[in-house]
Amino acid sequence: MMRLLILYLVILVFLTLNPWLLPSSHSAIGFLTWDMIAHASAYGVLSTVLLMTFIRKDSSLTLTALIILACGSSGILLEYCQYWFTSNRQLSLHDALSNFTGALLGAIAFWSIRGVVFKHR
Repeated sequence: MMRLLILYLVILVFLTLNPWLLPSSHSAIGFLTWDMIAHASAYGVLSTVLLMTFIRKDSSLTLTALIILACGSSGILLEYCQYWFTSNRQLSLHDALSNFTGALLGAIAFWSIRGVVFKHR
Protein backbone atom coordinates (compact mmCIF):
# COMPACT_ATOMS: atom_id res chain seq x y z
CA MET A 1 0.00 0.00 0.00
CA MET A 2 2.94 2.33 0.69
CA ARG A 3 4.10 2.04 -2.94
CA LEU A 4 0.64 3.02 -4.15
CA LEU A 5 0.68 6.02 -1.83
CA ILE A 6 4.10 7.19 -3.05
CA LEU A 7 3.11 6.72 -6.70
CA TYR A 8 -0.11 8.65 -6.16
CA LEU A 9 1.72 11.51 -4.42
CA VAL A 10 4.22 11.77 -7.29
CA ILE A 11 1.41 11.87 -9.86
CA LEU A 12 -0.55 14.43 -7.82
CA VAL A 13 2.44 16.76 -7.46
CA PHE A 14 3.32 16.37 -11.16
CA LEU A 15 -0.21 17.22 -12.29
CA THR A 16 -0.52 20.09 -9.82
CA LEU A 17 2.73 21.79 -10.80
CA ASN A 18 2.70 21.03 -14.52
CA PRO A 19 2.57 24.39 -16.35
CA TRP A 20 0.92 23.08 -19.53
CA LEU A 21 -2.01 21.47 -17.75
CA LEU A 22 -4.68 24.10 -17.26
CA PRO A 23 -7.98 22.88 -15.76
CA SER A 24 -11.34 23.81 -17.21
CA SER A 25 -13.31 26.41 -15.32
CA HIS A 26 -16.59 25.68 -17.12
CA SER A 27 -19.55 24.80 -14.93
CA ALA A 28 -20.26 21.12 -14.51
CA ILE A 29 -23.15 21.01 -12.03
CA GLY A 30 -24.58 24.28 -10.76
CA PHE A 31 -21.77 26.34 -9.23
CA LEU A 32 -19.32 23.42 -9.32
CA THR A 33 -16.69 23.51 -12.04
CA TRP A 34 -14.77 20.59 -13.52
CA ASP A 35 -11.69 22.00 -11.81
CA MET A 36 -13.34 21.84 -8.38
CA ILE A 37 -14.53 18.29 -9.04
CA ALA A 38 -11.03 17.26 -10.14
CA HIS A 39 -9.45 18.76 -7.00
CA ALA A 40 -12.00 17.17 -4.67
CA SER A 41 -11.63 13.80 -6.40
CA ALA A 42 -7.83 13.90 -6.28
CA TYR A 43 -7.71 14.71 -2.58
CA GLY A 44 -10.54 12.31 -1.81
CA VAL A 45 -8.46 9.52 -3.30
CA LEU A 46 -5.37 10.79 -1.45
CA SER A 47 -7.09 10.72 1.95
CA THR A 48 -8.57 7.29 1.22
CA VAL A 49 -5.17 5.85 0.26
CA LEU A 50 -3.57 7.43 3.34
CA LEU A 51 -6.27 5.99 5.57
CA MET A 52 -5.96 2.56 3.96
CA THR A 53 -2.20 2.73 4.55
CA PHE A 54 -2.14 3.93 8.16
CA ILE A 55 -5.47 3.15 9.83
CA ARG A 56 -5.78 -0.11 11.69
CA LYS A 57 -8.93 -1.75 13.00
CA ASP A 58 -8.50 -0.23 16.46
CA SER A 59 -7.34 3.26 15.34
CA SER A 60 -9.07 6.32 16.70
CA LEU A 61 -10.72 9.16 14.86
CA THR A 62 -7.84 11.40 15.95
CA LEU A 63 -5.56 9.80 13.37
CA THR A 64 -8.27 10.27 10.74
CA ALA A 65 -8.54 13.97 11.64
CA LEU A 66 -4.76 14.32 11.36
CA ILE A 67 -4.80 12.66 7.93
CA ILE A 68 -7.56 15.01 6.74
CA LEU A 69 -5.56 17.96 8.08
CA ALA A 70 -2.40 16.68 6.34
CA CYS A 71 -4.25 16.33 3.03
CA GLY A 72 -5.76 19.79 3.33
CA SER A 73 -2.41 21.31 4.29
CA SER A 74 -0.63 19.62 1.41
CA GLY A 75 -3.31 20.95 -0.92
CA ILE A 76 -2.72 24.49 0.34
CA LEU A 77 1.05 24.03 0.06
CA LEU A 78 0.74 22.82 -3.54
CA GLU A 79 -1.48 25.79 -4.36
CA TYR A 80 1.29 28.10 -3.09
CA CYS A 81 3.85 26.09 -5.10
CA GLN A 82 1.77 26.70 -8.23
CA TYR A 83 1.99 30.42 -7.54
CA TRP A 84 5.73 30.37 -6.76
CA PHE A 85 7.07 27.90 -9.32
CA THR A 86 4.86 28.17 -12.41
CA SER A 87 4.25 31.15 -14.64
CA ASN A 88 0.72 30.37 -15.79
CA ARG A 89 -0.84 28.70 -12.72
CA GLN A 90 -2.18 30.66 -9.79
CA LEU A 91 -3.00 30.31 -6.12
CA SER A 92 -6.71 29.59 -5.77
CA LEU A 93 -8.58 29.53 -2.48
CA HIS A 94 -11.42 27.71 -4.23
CA ASP A 95 -9.01 24.95 -5.21
CA ALA A 96 -7.64 24.76 -1.66
CA LEU A 97 -11.19 24.49 -0.31
CA SER A 98 -11.98 21.82 -2.90
CA ASN A 99 -8.86 19.91 -1.83
CA PHE A 100 -9.92 19.98 1.82
CA THR A 101 -13.51 19.06 0.97
CA GLY A 102 -12.32 16.12 -1.11
CA ALA A 103 -10.06 14.92 1.72
CA LEU A 104 -13.01 15.08 4.11
CA LEU A 105 -15.31 13.23 1.69
CA GLY A 106 -12.63 10.58 1.10
CA ALA A 107 -12.35 10.02 4.85
CA ILE A 108 -16.12 9.74 5.18
CA ALA A 109 -16.18 7.22 2.33
CA PHE A 110 -13.36 5.23 3.94
CA TRP A 111 -15.05 5.07 7.33
CA SER A 112 -18.35 4.05 5.73
CA ILE A 113 -16.69 1.01 4.08
CA ARG A 114 -13.98 0.30 6.65
CA GLY A 115 -15.60 -3.00 7.62
CA VAL A 116 -15.04 -4.29 4.09
CA VAL A 117 -11.46 -2.98 4.04
CA PHE A 118 -10.52 -4.60 7.35
CA LYS A 119 -12.26 -7.85 6.43
CA HIS A 120 -9.85 -8.37 3.51
CA ARG A 121 -6.63 -7.54 5.38
